Amino acid sequence: MASRTLLTLDEKHYDPSKVEQGVYELWMKHDVFTAGTDDRKGKPSYSIVIPPPNVTGRLHMGHALNNTLQDVLIRYKRMDGFDALWVPGTDHAGIATQSVVNKQLQAKGINFRDLGREGFLEKVWEWKEKYGDTILMQLRRLGCSCDWTRTAFTMSDDLSSAVRTAFKHLYDEGLIYKGKYIVNWCPVDKTALSDDEVITKDGGEPGYLWYFNYPLTDGSGMVTVATTRPETMLGDTAVAVNPADARYKELIGKTLRLPLVDREIPIIADDYVDPEFGTGCVKITPAHDPNDFQMGLRHDLPMIDVMHDDATMNDEVPEAFRGLDRYECRKAVVAALDEAGFLENIEERMTPVGRSYRSKEVIEYRLSDQWFVKMKPLAEKALEESKQGKLQYFPDRWDSYYQSWLENTRDWCISRQLWWGHRIPAWHHKESGEILVDIETPQAVLDNPEQWEQEEDVLDTWFSSALWPYSTLGWPENTEDLERYFPTNVLVTGKDIIFFWVARMVMTSLFTMKKLPFEHVLINSIICDEQGETMSKSKGNGIDPLHVIDGATKEDLTGPVQEARPHNMEKIMKRIEKSFPDGFSGVGADALRYTMLMGATDAQQVQISLKKFDEIGRPLTNKIWNAGKLILSMIDTPAEATPSAPALEDRWIQSRYAAAAEAVRKHFDTYSFHHAVSALYHFFWDDICDWYLEIAKPRLKSEHAADRRRVQETLAEVFCGFLRLIHPLMPFISEELWGHIQPRIAAAGYGATDEYWHSHELIACAPFPSASECEDYRSTETEALFSRVQEIVRTVRNMRASAGVSPAVALECQLLLEKEGLTNAIEATKDLLCNAANLSSMTLVTDAPERMSVSVLSDARIFLNLVEHMDIDAEISRNQKSVDKLDKQIASLSNRLSNEK
Repeated sequence: MASRTLLTLDEKHYDPSKVEQGVYELWMKHDVFTAGTDDRKGKPSYSIVIPPPNVTGRLHMGHALNNTLQDVLIRYKRMDGFDALWVPGTDHAGIATQSVVNKQLQAKGINFRDLGREGFLEKVWEWKEKYGDTILMQLRRLGCSCDWTRTAFTMSDDLSSAVRTAFKHLYDEGLIYKGKYIVNWCPVDKTALSDDEVITKDGGEPGYLWYFNYPLTDGSGMVTVATTRPETMLGDTAVAVNPADARYKELIGKTLRLPLVDREIPIIADDYVDPEFGTGCVKITPAHDPNDFQMGLRHDLPMIDVMHDDATMNDEVPEAFRGLDRYECRKAVVAALDEAGFLENIEERMTPVGRSYRSKEVIEYRLSDQWFVKMKPLAEKALEESKQGKLQYFPDRWDSYYQSWLENTRDWCISRQLWWGHRIPAWHHKESGEILVDIETPQAVLDNPEQWEQEEDVLDTWFSSALWPYSTLGWPENTEDLERYFPTNVLVTGKDIIFFWVARMVMTSLFTMKKLPFEHVLINSIICDEQGETMSKSKGNGIDPLHVIDGATKEDLTGPVQEARPHNMEKIMKRIEKSFPDGFSGVGADALRYTMLMGATDAQQVQISLKKFDEIGRPLTNKIWNAGKLILSMIDTPAEATPSAPALEDRWIQSRYAAAAEAVRKHFDTYSFHHAVSALYHFFWDDICDWYLEIAKPRLKSEHAADRRRVQETLAEVFCGFLRLIHPLMPFISEELWGHIQPRIAAAGYGATDEYWHSHELIACAPFPSASECEDYRSTETEALFSRVQEIVRTVRNMRASAGVSPAVALECQLLLEKEGLTNAIEATKDLLCNAANLSSMTLVTDAPERMSVSVLSDARIFLNLVEHMDIDAEISRNQKSVDKLDKQIASLSNRLSNEK
C-alpha cells in the first residue's frame, strides 16, 4: 500500500503539485465517488444535486466556495456510512451559449441566420462537445467528489424529454398559456426576459424628467405631462389622471391632439395614477410599459408598438423618426417638441432603469405573443410548505426573503426568441390557429405536416433547471435512482438565484412529484476582495482558483485587471505589484478550500486575497505535513512491550480528540463550516502540536518500553483521527498522509481492535469518527486537571520571558496553594509540570519564600528562582520604568477626576 503515496517523507515542505492529480486518479480508480454500488446499497441514502454551471463557464471563486461546501458535506456523509450521491452536470445556458457561438461565427464572417436553425444548432453542439465540460474538469482540480458516472446536461435526450413532459403536464392543468402581453425585452439578445432576469440598481440611475404640453382638441388649452422616456410618446394612446385629483376633474372625457403624430387621444381617469408624480397627468403607452398595459386593458385602449426588436423605431412612427435608435429618437423627439413649442421643462433626477442580467443592456417593455406559467397556484403551495417549516433556509433570514417573493410573484414568461434551447412542444394549425401540445410530435402533425408548424421559440433556461433535482435522477421514468435519492437532502446555492431557481424548483417539484425537492437550502457567502468589493470582471478584482492552486505569473495575475474599468486598474495593479512582484506560487486545493471555509461565516461575505491563501492556507498544509512526518518518525515497527496505562496527558489528548469530533459533527450537521474549521485548527495546532507532541517527546526516549509504546499508540490514534476529521475539508493532504501512516500503523500492530486502521486503504473510504468511538475518551475532569497544568506552565514560561531567562535553563519552583483540595492534583502532575515547564524541582510550600519571583493565580502563587539567572540591575530598571509610567497615569487620571468640568 505504501507504493501508492506520491510525496517522499524527506520533502521539507508539502508540495501539492506532486500529490493532487495522482490522489484524484486513485479515487477514480477505486470508484470512490460512485453511489449505489453493491457495497453501499444497504446504507441510508444522502443526495445533493450540483447547481449546474453554464457550459460557457470557467471556474471562479464563487464556484470554488459553493462546490467546496457541497464536497465537504458529501465526503462527510460518505465516510459516515451513507450511500452518498452528488450529481454533477451543466446547464445549456441558452442566451450565453448562443451568443458565444454567434461571436465565433461572426469572426469568420458567417451570419448565424444564414445557416438556418438546424445548421446553427450543429455548430453549437460542436462547440459544446469541445468546450462544454471545461468547468467540470476544473471542479476535479478542486477535489470535488461528484459521481461522474451520472453527469447530466440539460439538453441531453433524457432531460429534454423531461422538459417536454413537464410542459405538457402544466399545460394540461391550465397552468401554461400563450397570450399577447407586455414583456421585458433585451434588444441585444433579441429575446424576452422574465422579471427576475431584469436587474434595477437601488436608487436608480442619473436621468431626466421631461415636461411636454399636449393641446386639447377643442382649443381650450394644454395639458402638461411628464415622462422619462420621450421616444415612447409616439405610441401614446391616452393621458390619465387620478379621478380624485380636483385639478383635472373637468378634463376627464375630453381629447388631446398628440404632438408630432397628430393622433387624437382621450383623457381618462384611473386610480393607479399618482397625483404627486410630475404634474399628475401621465402619458399612457400600453405597448411600452407594463403599468400602462394594464391600464390599456382596463380602458380598452389601442396598443401601438413603435419599435423593432432591436429597439430602433418602426413604421408606426412619423417618417422622420423611422429607423432611428431609441436614444437617437429620444434626442430627435425632444428637439422637435422644443422647436414646435411643446417642451415645457427638463428636470434632472434619478430614475429606475431595468437592465438585462446577462447583456447588461437597458431593457424595453414590448408587446408580443409569449408563453407564460401561471405562478399564483404554484406559489401558494410552495408558500404553505415554507410557512409550516418543511423547507429550512440556512441562515434562516433568507426564509422571509423567499416567502416575500412567493407572495408577490407574477406570471413567468417562459418563451425565448432563440434557437439554442428546448423548443416549445407546441404546434399551430396554419389556418384554424388550433394549438396542439404534446411530448412528441402529435400524430395529427405527422399525418398532415404541411398544415402545421411548430412553435419557433425555445423555453427559458430556468424552466429546465427547475426540474433538475428529479430530471437528473431519471424522471419521468420511475427509476431506481429516483426512488432512492429523491427528495435530495440539501441544496447549496447563492442568494442571487433564490428566485430564478430555488423557488421554481420547489414549485415544480410540488406540482410534479408532490414533494419538496430538498429539506434544506444553504445560502453560501458572497466572495469579495480584500477591500470588501464583490469580485467581478468589470472591476478586474477576481481571483482565478486555478491560479491559487497551481500558481501564476505576474502576467497571469494582472491580465484580468487590464480589462477592468479604468478607475479600478491602478489600485489593483499596485496591490499585486507590492505583494507578488514575481508572481504567485500555488498553494494547492486544500489550502484554497481551508482559507475560504475559514471566512465563510453567517455574515455572508468572505473577503479573500491571494495574500490570505499564502499566509493562512499554505502554513497550515505545511504544518500538517511536518507533524505527520514527525509522528511517523516516532512510530516503531512491532514491539514486544504492551502499552502502559494512559498518563494524564494521554487521557487529555484523547478527550480533546473526542471533543473535536463532537464539535465537527455538530457544525457539519448545522452547516457552520467556519466553526468546524476553527475547532479542527485549534485541536491540531494547539492541542496536538503545541502541547501533546512537546510533552510526549521526552517520554519517547524513556527506558520504559511500555511507556514509549503508550505514547506511540496515542499519537497514532489521535493523528489518524484528526486526518479523518479533516478529510472532508482538506482531502488531498489527508489522503496522502493516510497512505504513509496507515500501513506503518498496521505493521506496528497498533490499535488491533480498530478495524479502520487495517481495512481502509483510502481515507476517503474510512469511517468518520463516530460518537460511540469517542464517548469513552471524553472526560471533563481530565480536561479540567490538565487545564491547571497548562495554566501553571504558561505562567512559568511568561515569567521566564519577562526576565529574559532562556527556556533551556532548568529552574527551581515553589508552589503555595491557597485553596484546599489541590495538593493531590498537583502531586499527581508534578513530573508532568517539571517536564513541560523545564523545572529542576517543584516543591509545595506553606510560606512565601524570599528572593524568588512570584506570579499570582486564582488559587495559588508560583515562585521561581530567577535571581541567579537574570540581570538584577536591568530588571530593577525595567520595573522602575513601569512604576514611573503608572505614577504618571495615576497623576493624570487624578487631575481629570478632580476637575469638576
